[in-house]
Amino acid sequence: MSDLSFLAEFISEPLYLIKEEGQATPVAYAEAQSAPAPQVEEPKERVELKPVTTSGQNLKGCIILVDWENGEVAEEKDLLLKILGSVKRTENDVLIAHASGTSQEQIEALLAEQNHRHVLDFGTARLAQLSPANTYEIKENGPKKYLKADPISVISADIEKKKVLWKALQEMFL
Repeated sequence: MSDLSFLAEFISEPLYLIKEEGQATPVAYAEAQSAPAPQVEEPKERVELKPVTTSGQNLKGCIILVDWENGEVAEEKDLLLKILGSVKRTENDVLIAHASGTSQEQIEALLAEQNHRHVLDFGTARLAQLSPANTYEIKENGPKKYLKADPISVISADIEKKKVLWKALQEMFL
């Protein structure tokens, strides 16, 4: 592997080595290979993100963001599970992320590490891609679908919001 002469066969265009402003001279491929690579400095402070508290197993690639400040709220969780049941999802099919007290970076890290096709945001406002979206309007990003909704506590008290959410969920899942 120390003989790199075969690499010249892959690049047929001339390479240029720029020494100073405005001066460019042709250089052979072997010379370009021996040039030192630019050094990139690592940040001096290591940034660690606290993991987001979650429940569920995410079996069907759906992440739900809720803003429960003092852990789970039993009434809201019951309503959420009924809502999920209406679109043929169980608690094990989704990953419920408790977004209270988390940063936008923590949520982005959670989404990056979890396989998902759907994200439901129940009033957390932690996703940058959903900030310009209207409430109950599905936003697509490639194969992934995002839905911004009101907090579950607001939905539980308003029949019209329940109807609008139901229509949006049907469009998203069924």
